[in-house]
Amino acid sequence: MDLRERDGEGSGVKNRHPWELSRTKKVSEVFEKYIDKLHGESGKRTYVNVGAGDLYFDRRLLEKYTKDSVYAVDLEYDASVPDYPRTVKCHYLEEVPDKMDYGIMMDSLEYMPEDEAYVKALGDKVKRGGYLFFTLPAIPSVYSEYDYIVKNLKRYDIKSFEKMIASIPELKIVDCHYFYHILFLIRYVQVRMRLRIDKKRKTTSHWKYSEKSPITRLIVRILDMDFTISRWLSRVGLNLPGLSMLVVCRKVK
Repeated sequence: MDLRERDGEGSGVKNRHPWELSRTKKVSEVFEKYIDKLHGESGKRTYVNVGAGDLYFDRRLLEKYTKDSVYAVDLEYDASVPDYPRTVKCHYLEEVPDKMDYGIMMDSLEYMPEDEAYVKALGDKVKRGGYLFFTLPAIPSVYSEYDYIVKNLKRYDIKSFEKMIASIPELKIVDCHYFYHILFLIRYVQVRMRLRIDKKRKTTSHWKYSEKSPITRLIVRILDMDFTISRWLSRVGLNLPGLSMLVVCRKVK
């Protein structure tokens, strides 16, 4: 969860939003296929996660990869965010050592005014042969009130992101597709009909139903299915618009 969306309730979150639950599960499944190809030094991998927030995604990775460690970068870190084993919290990318095995930016690049320069700087922290993983808000035409409230500077599409990476010779895209087509359709209608997306203009990641609630489970299942379909469609060359985009780059030089 983005720490700016805590809404004054500290770093704890009672109920995770279905979007975050689904994204964590499905995106990590993709990332892990690439992570498994990296062995690190003595079987230990070290990675950097920019915009790591409350470390929800990182805790899931570290539970699976019990020897690995993370440099978590987030401007909002303060005493309310507890320390976790094998985790070093930083405020800036410059504090992170070089030669990371891989880097992650999940819905955080869109906050960077100089996004291309930041991608290059992140790539400089990663070893040759390592990976950079991104999730991004997608499709500029549905930039909305929500993006403004959470201070997103932009939304991306595949063509523009490919152009950015092409300007960084040491990086190559190896995986890229949109996901959450259903959410895109909802947002498209909201934008076209000029509907108020957040009446209180105070969008947060909080959710009133528990993870075990039938409502939460149903929504997560629908989003999981959406993601799976998007992966299949991308393999046959179809990239239908989605509210989010996944990109995997490899450092080749």
